Amino acid sequence: MLNPDRILIVDDEPQMCDIIEYIFSKAGYETRTAPDGETAAALARRETFDAAILDVMLPRSSGLTLCQKIHEVSHIPVIFLSALGSAEERVAGFEAGADDYIVKPFNARELLLRTKAVLARYRGNFTEEVIEVGPVMLKPQSHTVIIDNRRIQLSQYEMRLLATLARSVNRPVAWRDLVAAVWLTDAPETGKEMLKTMIHRLRGKLSPAPDLIKSVRGAGYMMPG
Repeated sequence: MLNPDRILIVDDEPQMCDIIEYIFSKAGYETRTAPDGETAAALARRETFDAAILDVMLPRSSGLTLCQKIHEVSHIPVIFLSALGSAEERVAGFEAGADDYIVKPFNARELLLRTKAVLARYRGNFTEEVIEVGPVMLKPQSHTVIIDNRRIQLSQYEMRLLATLARSVNRPVAWRDLVAAVWLTDAPETGKEMLKTMIHRLRGKLSPAPDLIKSVRGAGYMMPG
């Protein structure tokens, strides 16, 4: 028997959370709920889900920010379920990475059907990126790194760094570009030291093949092919 799909439900209104959870549980889904963005982000880092249903207006972290945080650690479909229904608000949701946007009040049957459609579309179209460089095999979307048949545990920042270098194999990547790719921000001067520290730690995790990341004087860092 196949395991049921797992749905992460995030809404700061307990009654609404209970309603959505009941709808999906009755339809055979396994559910987890969270009342705010930070709690939900922590759940997404620790557990595996097949889809997420998010409110936009959340305490501690907006739904838009949460959508981006979820996609940093997992490539799952995200559906916004929100009272905010203007064209601009829906566009903002899609720009944040949502796969669908449903306005409250909603119809339970429609929510289930649209969730099923998103899951089917995702499974039919998604082919995970696989990057191979020497003895290293990376699957960034599922947060997997294997070196010499051994799985390596990396933080989301280390994974971004390694994937950025692996996508530019044999070409140096400037430190400012690496800082922007890893921390998703413009690179301050302190970013160079932050990057050096992370490179050192990453080399340690890649042992016994630390030479997979090389310093290129005046140009940045690179992974040789």
